Amino acid sequence: MIAFINGRLDSIDEEYVYIDCNGVGYAICMPASDIAEVGEIGDSVKVYTHMHVTENDMSLFGFNSLKGKELFEMLITVSGIGPKAGIAILSELTVDETYKALATGDFASISRAKGVGKKTAERAILELGSKIDNELLVDVQSVAVNDISYKNEIVMALQSLGYSKSEANTAIQKVEYKDGMTEEEFLKECLKYMI
Repeated sequence: MIAFINGRLDSIDEEYVYIDCNGVGYAICMPASDIAEVGEIGDSVKVYTHMHVTENDMSLFGFNSLKGKELFEMLITVSGIGPKAGIAILSELTVDETYKALATGDFASISRAKGVGKKTAERAILELGSKIDNELLVDVQSVAVNDISYKNEIVMALQSLGYSKSEANTAIQKVEYKDGMTEEEFLKECLKYMI
């Protein structure tokens, strides 16, 4: 396995960066946002990599951060999300936005990625949403439960998981909101109530 590549950035195109590492050139497929921030041609760069091997192919997928690589490796465990779809999701959303979308049930944001449909996005939320570590959700803000936009997001997240609007509204009314509770934490409490 190749965990990362350290070398000189030789060239860049829409999907790949090419890194010269002691005379050996590595083609690494990366999310668009990572490509934009990897550096300038000729710079010394470090890219964290995931090596994907199939019967007919061996490819490297790269990320500027270990956090991005770890999220990618979580995404490709979901049935229907291969490496290209994983890269597409991380090209559409930042790492933090993807974590937030998974934790809050925002399938609409995930399904904007090329090649990722609504059902695949819902499957990703169902399989990964409960595995998201609270520490990784850096952009999830604390919001008062009486804020109507907050309620609407929770209702939409619960509906995306198969609950009716009335069931979702009932859960919101029944679950106790505690000061400082994040949107993600409140959603998890609503899900516990509904099980």
